[in-house]
Amino acid sequence: MSGVVARVAARLPRPEVLLLWLLGAHLVLKLLVYPLTMNAPAYNDEQQYYDSARALSNLLRDVFAFTAPDGAELERNVVASGWFMPGMGIVMTPLFVVFPDASDPLCRAYLGLASLAVLLWAVASVRKRLGPTYAALLVVFPGLLPSWVLMSFTAYGDPLSGIVLIVLVAHIVDMLRKLRAGRSPAWTEALQLGLLAVFVLYLRSSTSIVLAALGCATLVAALLLLKGAQRVRAVLAAGLAGVVFLLLLAPWSIVASASLDARVITTTTVPISLANTFGDREQVCFGKCDPDSYLWFRPLRYAREVGRATGESEVEVEKQMSDYALRDLERRDYARQAWWNIGSYFFIPANFVRYIEPAEGRSAAGEVGEDVVWWSTYLLYVPFLLLTLISMLFVQLRSLEAQILDTLAKLALLALFVQPFVHVAGSRYWTTAGPLFMVAAVGFVRESHVRRSHDSAVREDLHGTDALLSRWLKPVQLALSALFAVVLVGLGLMAI
Repeated sequence: MSGVVARVAARLPRPEVLLLWLLGAHLVLKLLVYPLTMNAPAYNDEQQYYDSARALSNLLRDVFAFTAPDGAELERNVVASGWFMPGMGIVMTPLFVVFPDASDPLCRAYLGLASLAVLLWAVASVRKRLGPTYAALLVVFPGLLPSWVLMSFTAYGDPLSGIVLIVLVAHIVDMLRKLRAGRSPAWTEALQLGLLAVFVLYLRSSTSIVLAALGCATLVAALLLLKGAQRVRAVLAAGLAGVVFLLLLAPWSIVASASLDARVITTTTVPISLANTFGDREQVCFGKCDPDSYLWFRPLRYAREVGRATGESEVEVEKQMSDYALRDLERRDYARQAWWNIGSYFFIPANFVRYIEPAEGRSAAGEVGEDVVWWSTYLLYVPFLLLTLISMLFVQLRSLEAQILDTLAKLALLALFVQPFVHVAGSRYWTTAGPLFMVAAVGFVRESHVRRSHDSAVREDLHGTDALLSRWLKPVQLALSALFAVVLVGLGLMAI
C-alpha cells in the first residue's frame, strides 16, 4: 500500500490546486444529480421540515406585520410530537419567506445551494485548521459521493450535521494546539464552539452524545494541560461555550416542553424508537396500531389520543407503550436486531436514491441515472468504510497531531455508532459520520505508509507538555479501540 500511496501522491498537483479542481468536480456532480431530485415531493420526515419552515416563515411575517403569531400553527407544525429538531426548518425558512408556495424544483434547488454553502464554509474552516490536504479530502469524501450529493438536495439534516461536526472537530484540534502551548482559549473561540455544537444538535438530535463526549474531552484536556490563571480562564471559557449552547437550545426546549406538557431537552423519539425497533410491533399500541398510517406515526397518533382521554402527557403515554412492547424482549433478539441495524447503517449508502423521486416515478433516463448513482456510490464508499472500520482497531502514533485526530475521530465515531443500538438504522444515518470516515480512513492509510516506509518509528521529538499529552493519549486510543472490539464481539456472542 505504501508504494501505491507514494506514487499517487507524487503525481497529484499541489493541495491548493487540487482543492479547486475537486470543488469544480463537486459542482459538476451536483448539476448532474439535481435532475434526479428536482421533481421529487417531500419524502416522509421531509414533510415535517417543510411544514416547520412554512410555520416559521409565517411567524416572521406576523412579527414584521406587528400581528399576533399563530401559536396553534407553531405547536402543530414546529413542535408536533417533539420528534424533530427545528434545524432544517430554520434552514428552509428564508425560502418560504420569499416564496410561500415554493415548488418542488425550487425547494430542491434551494436545499442544494444551502448544502453547497455549508460545504464551502466547512472546506475553508478545515483548510485553515487542518490544512489543505484534509480540506481536499473532505471534498472527495463525502463531497464526490453521488448518494451524498443526492442527499444534499433533501431536507434531512444528517448530511449537514456531519459537515458541521467535522468543523467542530477541526476547531477542537486548533484549540488543543493552544492548550499545548500553555494558552487558554480566547472568548471568541469558546463562543464559536458553543455555536457550532448547537448548530450540529439542531440539525441532528442524535449527535447529543457526540457533543457531550467531545465537550468533556476538551474540558479535561484544558484542566490537565493548563495551570494557574490560564486554567481558570479555560474553565470560564468552557462555561461561556456551555452558556451559549444552552441559551440557544432553551427556546426549543421550553416551547416543546410547554406544548407537550413534559420535559423535552432535544426530542422525544427514544421510547417509540426502542419499541418499534426492538419490541413487538403488534403490541406497541397495547395491541395493534392503526394500520392506515405510517409505521412511526401510528403510535404517535395513538399516544396523542390516549393522552387527551386520560389527561396525561403524550410523552408519558409513549414511555408506557414502549415498556409494554419491550416487556418480552430477550437478549438474543435484541442483539440480532442490533446487527440488522448495523448492516442497514453501514451497507446501503445509496438507498435514498430510490425514495427521492417524482411521484409518478422516473423516466427511462432517470432510471439509468438512478442506477449510476447507486453503483458508483459503492465504488468510493466501500474503500473508505473498510479503512474506517479497520482504523477503529488500530492506533495512530506517527505524530502528536495524528494521535489527537485519531482520538477525536474514534471518540466521535463510537458515539455516533450508538444509533443502531437504539433505533432502526437507515441509509441516511451514516452521512452524519461520513466526514469522520474520511479522517479515520486517511489517518490509517498515512500511518500504514509511514510504518512500511521506515525501519524504525518516525516521530517528532516531543518535550514537556507535548510528551506528557502523547503518553496520556496512547492508553486512551487503545481503550477506545478495545471498546469497539469488545462491543462487536459481545454483540456477536449475544446473538448466538
